[in-house]
Amino acid sequence: MGRGNSVSEVKKRNIAGCCVIVIYMDKFADLHVHTVASDGALTPTQAVESAAEAGLAAIGISDHDTVGGIDEAIEAGKRLGVEIVPAIEISTMHGDKTEVHVLGYFFDHRAPALLETLEFLRNARWERGRQMVEKLNKAGVPVSFDRIAELAACGVIGRPHVARAICETGAAFSMDSAFGKYLNEGGVGFVPRYKVTPFEAIRLIRSAGGVACCAHPVKLKNMNLLNEMIEEGMQAIEVYHPDHTSAISRFYRRFAQKRGLIITGGSDAHCFPNDTHPCIGGISVIYDAVTELKLAAEAAVK
Repeated sequence: MGRGNSVSEVKKRNIAGCCVIVIYMDKFADLHVHTVASDGALTPTQAVESAAEAGLAAIGISDHDTVGGIDEAIEAGKRLGVEIVPAIEISTMHGDKTEVHVLGYFFDHRAPALLETLEFLRNARWERGRQMVEKLNKAGVPVSFDRIAELAACGVIGRPHVARAICETGAAFSMDSAFGKYLNEGGVGFVPRYKVTPFEAIRLIRSAGGVACCAHPVKLKNMNLLNEMIEEGMQAIEVYHPDHTSAISRFYRRFAQKRGLIITGGSDAHCFPNDTHPCIGGISVIYDAVTELKLAAEAAVK
């Protein structure tokens, strides 16, 4: 993993009778990027501009439960020379307590069955947002649903939008404090959200011609579940992520190699001001991962 381009290999070649030094450059991709289409701070165009500045060859626009940022990113990518990988991060639940995020890559982001499910999830998020506002208001926090919808740009409402609205009222001094005080499970503003199962998400991605991938698997702490997801058709795993130490990445890399999974990675960038997490390109993978995902998706639709 790395940031931008790095020298992969230096060779001497004989070209037209002359000894020429040729520098081969690795290309990198950040396959986990969020935009204002869900809970990121940058527009899709700004995200692509950031990727171009970081020297990335490709990025995956992987917003939560929406494909709303992909088309704009593709147009920006054409102008800026950055390949856009159509992607998504679907929030799922296994059992009562295990939250699993399933990434999808190179699917048809206009597939009717996919869009129908995403519209259902979007509506569920909006209803949850209204319930959170009611609970917060009862607790004396003067947030308004209209402001939260404005922060979400009328797209997919998530807890980060509610946290920002809470901060604007002065009831919390940071996003983290808003989550800790009000929005995490047990907080006065917490409302559980409807989620599909990881197996339903895998089937949905595959039915749209894409490749399903487990995001930040360290959060699962459940190898049996990972193996069950593979049996369901998951073909990739996010080995490199801000929540993974080097040792954890090595562990999942060995697991991926053993199970024949495509190795992916990314920054999980949201790019809020003063955010301590990496921004776009902070964590990336060799472009080979993009090629492998593309080939797997092409094979799935044949």
